[in-house]
Amino acid sequence: MSFGRPVAGVLLLALLVGCGESPPVRTSLSALAEAQKDFNGRHVVVSGTLRTFAEPRHYWIENESLDRVALEYADDLQPKVGQVIEVRGTFVYDPEQGRRIEVRELTAAP
Repeated sequence: MSFGRPVAGVLLLALLVGCGESPPVRTSLSALAEAQKDFNGRHVVVSGTLRTFAEPRHYWIENESLDRVALEYADDLQPKVGQVIEVRGTFVYDPEQGRRIEVRELTAAP
């Protein structure tokens, strides 16, 4: 009797669980604003228009309803301001500091 496939499946599942990272959740800025506590700490994919403010320099994405999420990203985003972008990263909600995404990947929206 061969147990190769079931054992391999269990090992793969254990490896994925062991990594501690669940697949990203594709969502909207409205959903993040409405259920921010539920999304806290989750890996998300969301799109919106990139905006900025000069003093102090910071960036966020927003939708037509002005639902906003700040972005934490190391690269210069100035050339992309005004564009619709897709962001992948970890959503963080803090009642005192608001909503933000710790960006892992940022691309032009499809």
